[in-house]
Amino acid sequence: MKSKDAFKKGSLEMLILKLLSVQDCYGYQLTQIMKKESDGLIQIPSGSLYPTLYKLLDNGYITEYTVKSGKRQERIYYHLEESGADYLKEQIDAYRSISHAILKILDYEGDKKEDDEK
Repeated sequence: MKSKDAFKKGSLEMLILKLLSVQDCYGYQLTQIMKKESDGLIQIPSGSLYPTLYKLLDNGYITEYTVKSGKRQERIYYHLEESGADYLKEQIDAYRSISHAILKILDYEGDKKEDDEK
């Protein structure tokens, strides 16, 4: 279970940026979309989500704005900036490259030439 958590944590920036490339979202909305689209496999606690959002804000990849959602309640929405879209593309390319390499290793069945010589 811990290895899945570490993998999700490393992918969180990419997942947030991907969702924001589709639409502006508020924090809880991001967690609900991730949960729904992953069939419940990815559930991000706010203790992981907000530090990642703040990091993306600090790096200028996203911006935030407030929308009133009732008499006294406001929601902070996050918006993907152009630099964030560029960073997302880099992250997806790196993810695909690493995933491909991992799959190749998982499919490895030994060196057939060495086996044939024995």
